[in-house]
Amino acid sequence: MLLWALATVAFGWAVKSKVAGEDRSGHFGNLAVEVASFPDLVTDVLGQVAGYATGDYKDAELRVEREANADYSDFETLPESAGIDVQGPLLKVHQGHVVPGWRMLAGTFTVDGHLENAILLLSPELKIVKRWILEETPVDGVEPRPKYRKFVHGVQMLADGSVIFTYDGSISLQRIDSCGKRLWSTGGEFNHAVTLNEARDAVWTFRGFTTIAEVSVDDGRVIRTIPVEDIIAANPTTDILEVRRLHDNDLNVNSRNTQGKWLYDPFHLNDVEPLPSAIADRFKDFAAGDLLISARSLNLLFVIDPDTLRIKWWRAGMTERQHDPDWLPTGEILILNNRMSRDYSELVAIDPANYKRRVLFDGRKNGFYTRIRGKHELYPDGHQAISSPQQGRAFEVDRDGNVALEVVNPKPGSDTQNYVISEMQWFPLNALDVENWQCPPAT
Repeated sequence: MLLWALATVAFGWAVKSKVAGEDRSGHFGNLAVEVASFPDLVTDVLGQVAGYATGDYKDAELRVEREANADYSDFETLPESAGIDVQGPLLKVHQGHVVPGWRMLAGTFTVDGHLENAILLLSPELKIVKRWILEETPVDGVEPRPKYRKFVHGVQMLADGSVIFTYDGSISLQRIDSCGKRLWSTGGEFNHAVTLNEARDAVWTFRGFTTIAEVSVDDGRVIRTIPVEDIIAANPTTDILEVRRLHDNDLNVNSRNTQGKWLYDPFHLNDVEPLPSAIADRFKDFAAGDLLISARSLNLLFVIDPDTLRIKWWRAGMTERQHDPDWLPTGEILILNNRMSRDYSELVAIDPANYKRRVLFDGRKNGFYTRIRGKHELYPDGHQAISSPQQGRAFEVDRDGNVALEVVNPKPGSDTQNYVISEMQWFPLNALDVENWQCPPAT
């Protein structure tokens, strides 16, 4: 009994020591924590088994809890053209000006009674007139994850109705035509962004969370890659990307030229935007084609020359776990500031010349908060589209921040859950050649 009591005390001390961040218990502490966690592990496993038994696992990663105060009583079912059956999405047009044009919604929808990752095209009359099912096919012998276990994150529609897309959790970057036929597939863990260059012959994206990639629109060929390690090497005196690398104090040895250990997901690169030549003169320190990059884990925005990899500008700490920085004609950078773990999200503009910061949309105006993910777009007339994936909604606001229209995506049959909307994109009336998107009849 005495030995048992001593062992119990030792076990408790080891767990407490390890959880407190001390290493005195060594490997015994690691083992003790694993054993102490066993009941929770069992609970988690049983919960997953129960999910498989009920079928709930199929949308566990694509649904979000609807906020308790969400009221959709004055929303209407999103109208559809004949032959299209999409269940769930609701629309509300508020008082005020709705910008004419086409709109694309990307996310998770119930199409023809099945859960799908899909794109919906809304006509200028706000009717669903076309839909694409985004199916990821095997590439180089690698099987994709099931469709209900990955989030559409990185979509670009072209004028001919073709779509380039990828996922979080992808094995590829793929392009399909206006009829959904696969044009090419390029293997790799692409994610987050699909951004056209100015010539519209290539897109910028990410391969993993540490490599920027430029990919040909025509054939999916990887034109070039820019690993973070190369950016670090090219900027030895600008040490902004090493923040999440752990280096041992090495008190007794004072060793040189050692390699520290990276923390989990040290950068989380989530957007890359080339500077358009049409507004390059508004940014005196940059040149057309310079890349604006967001590193979520570091609360960091920075700009590089894609040829020399020189960091031209950087700023950390003015946003928290941000997404989707864009260049503005005003000479500012517009960012979706998630404000993770806080109470609302916002759109903020930062002047890279003097670091002045202004809020363009305060999420407290309409309960906007997306803890992770999110996209936005500034229209030529000053309206903005904002996508809030973690709320299953997308909306547009006018120059004064008033909501002009809103789309929400309730899970069919549920009063408490929504499906995610990855992003909403707007296109001018003449930007898409929809009349010439001819597809053979289904067989």
